Amino acid sequence: MSTIALYQKYRSQSFDELVGQEYVVRAVRNAVAENKVGHAYLFCGPRGTGKTSMARLLARAVNCEHPEQAPCNACDNCRAAIEGTHPDIIEINAANETHVEDIRDLIERARLSPMMGKHKIYIIDEVHQLSSSAASALLKTLEEPPEHVIFILATTDPQKLLKTIISRCQRFDFSKVDAPKIQAHLLSIAEQEGFTLEEAAALKIAELADGGMRDSLSILEQARAYGAGTITEETIDSIFGLASSGEKIALLEDIFTGNLEGVLKRTESCEKHGVDIRRLCQDLITALKDGLIYQYTSNAALLRALSEEHAKTIAAQPSSVLLQDIEILMKAQERFRNAQSVSSVFEIACLELITKGTQEEVETQPAKPKPKPAKRKPESAGKQPEPVKETPAEKPAEPEPAPAEEPVPDEKPEEPEWNELDGEDVLRLLVQCDKASKANAEAILQKLEASPAMDRYSASLRQMSLKAAGNDVLLFTASDAVMHMAMEEAFNRQLYETLKAEGIDAMPYVIGNGRYDEAVTQFRIRQREKSLPEKRTIQRWTKPQEETMKEDHTEQSVMDLFGEDIVEVIDKGE
Repeated sequence: MSTIALYQKYRSQSFDELVGQEYVVRAVRNAVAENKVGHAYLFCGPRGTGKTSMARLLARAVNCEHPEQAPCNACDNCRAAIEGTHPDIIEINAANETHVEDIRDLIERARLSPMMGKHKIYIIDEVHQLSSSAASALLKTLEEPPEHVIFILATTDPQKLLKTIISRCQRFDFSKVDAPKIQAHLLSIAEQEGFTLEEAAALKIAELADGGMRDSLSILEQARAYGAGTITEETIDSIFGLASSGEKIALLEDIFTGNLEGVLKRTESCEKHGVDIRRLCQDLITALKDGLIYQYTSNAALLRALSEEHAKTIAAQPSSVLLQDIEILMKAQERFRNAQSVSSVFEIACLELITKGTQEEVETQPAKPKPKPAKRKPESAGKQPEPVKETPAEKPAEPEPAPAEEPVPDEKPEEPEWNELDGEDVLRLLVQCDKASKANAEAILQKLEASPAMDRYSASLRQMSLKAAGNDVLLFTASDAVMHMAMEEAFNRQLYETLKAEGIDAMPYVIGNGRYDEAVTQFRIRQREKSLPEKRTIQRWTKPQEETMKEDHTEQSVMDLFGEDIVEVIDKGE
């Protein structure tokens, strides 16, 4: 003998038992209590959220013999409605009775007076499946129905309804039920039924139901049969092919530490044990998101899928890395749609998570000889004092080339500052960066794209991406094609001086995309190991020596021409 399904047995029998639709319950209950029930209602929302249950409760309440506690479930009208034998409550499934003849017959019967209760109620489920002619036939009756008739329409797809039908009804939108509310309801049912349900298992069922109470009860019944009286989190994982929380965290830890072999073994094990790869990918995204939330808030109450201990593990990674990992997994979800092998797509995504930046690094390898053009700068810098030697013919200018050569060695160390950064150098820059400095710099950089001072370099500036910033440093990334221009001394000097004029006295550095990704990976590993290097000493640009010499020679030339008694030197700073 078959038993009653849980979703039928525990269908809401009063307004108080309807879970997760508080605003609908309050509005309908007040309308019944004040005797202001409308002639037509439209209940919209996802499947299994209580639309039909609310329609039946409303139908029972308007005919209840005790309005102050309607529905009382004790009077003759309520009992007949519960048993499904009430002659004045008619339920129609529009998926079956979709033709215009069915609706015309309904309209004819609606004119008859109720036989048992005060009102005749028509509940039309899946009303969006009515044919266009049937929907048109229903319009006039919805607008001006007999006084004793109430129409209650229910649908999961209201956009398919005629707007004229929607405008004739009081519309109530049912929302998905929150997972904690479903969890509490499932635990209550398990207690009444006399079987054991772990809280973690109840929460996992709620997540699988995706906001549908009916779906959650169906899953619970299936798990009850499998678990033989005891339902654990492992029971749900086994039935629905889900990875446990520990397995997901272990997989993420292997990804964070670059353990490629471990990642491949775990993905292979998941496939072998029938784990739903699509669900696993979504769970990893949720876990990374929880890690980000905990990183910014340190509030365990905001976590959706992780324990606080697991959230701390993920939150130890830089936020930029977590966001990049989420983006890679979301792209994998898009590729699942057209993939012949979902597991292969997921494995490729895992490889990308571990080796991200490798491809860009390989692309930047041929760029290593490119510093050659930059090496000409010291040569040109060495030639810069030569015109100074030739220009002045007077004796006072002759001793000045000697001091001019002294700053030249000082300028040479500046070239590696922005042109030849290795992995350790980038780490030493990253440790002194912060989010506030980056946000400030980004706001000013947007203005610089239209600045006349950077007009010559605007194309290169637009193709550069600011990745990090601190009080003394700006770290950009760019492709090889842009780096050649971005690494030129004139560009760097102009960018530095323009930024300084805007209030940012920080040295710009430009590196390849691949090198930055590699540095971020090393940063999070060494951050966890507490072995990050010290901050890099920043050497800012100084005023070109040749410009200073030219200014000095111009001043001396004017004095020699007009005489020291006539010429008066005025300091610009005064």
